[in-house]
Amino acid sequence: MKFSFSGRHMEIGEALTNKARQDCIELAQKYAKDFIEVNIVMKKDNHIFITNMDVKTKSKDAYHASNNSDDPRISFDGVLQKIEQQIAKKKCCNCFGRSRKIEMVEFDNSLNDSLKKEKEEAESNPLIIAEILDDLPLLSVSDAASRLSGKTRVLVFENVSNESVNVVYMRDDNNIGWIDYKMKKR
Repeated sequence: MKFSFSGRHMEIGEALTNKARQDCIELAQKYAKDFIEVNIVMKKDNHIFITNMDVKTKSKDAYHASNNSDDPRISFDGVLQKIEQQIAKKKCCNCFGRSRKIEMVEFDNSLNDSLKKEKEEAESNPLIIAEILDDLPLLSVSDAASRLSGKTRVLVFENVSNESVNVVYMRDDNNIGWIDYKMKKR
């Protein structure tokens, strides 16, 4: 990550620079973003500190925010909070936006006694039941894994990071399995 923190009409101390760098690293880790470039410019106008921040990510997203306060740390914290809100909003829009219709597809593993008998009888000539998915939900792997429950044991979705079809499933040992197909959905 290329990081720059400069001041206009003022000197930026090493403590504030280190705090800003650490806060940016934590923000990138929190939202699983790879920051390519972070530019922070703080200027002093009379007794007010004005902080401008620009962030560019590997996924070609760009964020900009500005904040002012009579304290330089509060000014920086405010601009960082605004950038975090923008990232969170964009992540939320990517998961649930794009005018996509999200439908959860649930596979129920529980079979009652009558269905078990029918299954045993039909094993010699199994039926093929077609499930047609109109549109896959666009999720991150962690979001898809969190949607697994006792009733939902398998979830097919489109991975938000690489737009490929993925599957998460509950394994017999109560761990979560993840299948990442390398071919892209058409």
